[in-house]
Amino acid sequence: MTCHIQVNNLALSYRWKEFKKYIFADLNLCIPTGVFVTLVGGNGSGKSSLVKLIMGLATPQIGEVLINDESVRPGYPDAVRQNRIAYLSQQIEDLFFSETVAEELNYHRTALADLATQQIIESLGLETFLDRRVESLSGGERQSLALAQFMMQDAPLLILDEPSSYLDQGKATILKSFLEESHKKGKTILHVTQFDSEIKWGTHVIDLDEPKVKLASL
Repeated sequence: MTCHIQVNNLALSYRWKEFKKYIFADLNLCIPTGVFVTLVGGNGSGKSSLVKLIMGLATPQIGEVLINDESVRPGYPDAVRQNRIAYLSQQIEDLFFSETVAEELNYHRTALADLATQQIIESLGLETFLDRRVESLSGGERQSLALAQFMMQDAPLLILDEPSSYLDQGKATILKSFLEESHKKGKTILHVTQFDSEIKWGTHVIDLDEPKVKLASL
């Protein structure tokens, strides 16, 4: 079994004055290539922290994370720049770098065929917004732009940190269909969710509230 994501002896804690809390300690996981994993757990269980460690956005106190047997280095993720990871964050404002919608979408164009790209833009209703400045978009329009960016990145590993927290039902349905198709193509998916209805989107689950955290089949 080949691990797309491997977590070895990982530990992370928070300290405030004399108080110290372990988010997790001695965490070991192997997420095989091509599986669709939902990551769940209560508030404070470490879901977003684990994503940041996998992405290289945080540094573990102990242990390491490997992607395709390569150790993840702290800092802005090399794998994102090199289109080996597509990342959809809760904080959509952090995903925009360009002035206009068209520039933003062009920034994220990859090897996807033009027809596939156009279908994504149209499915999210962005075709009439291409000349608009990103800062002028409403909250819902920004949601569509963030989702289009994510769907246009033809990466082998997809990581989503609670995206449904800001997506309306229509966009959540589009996202679900996209993830199902991506899984059929053999992509590895790590989807963090707080909604019970989304747990069975995937084939496997990791529950950070369990005494022994492990990858379990659904």
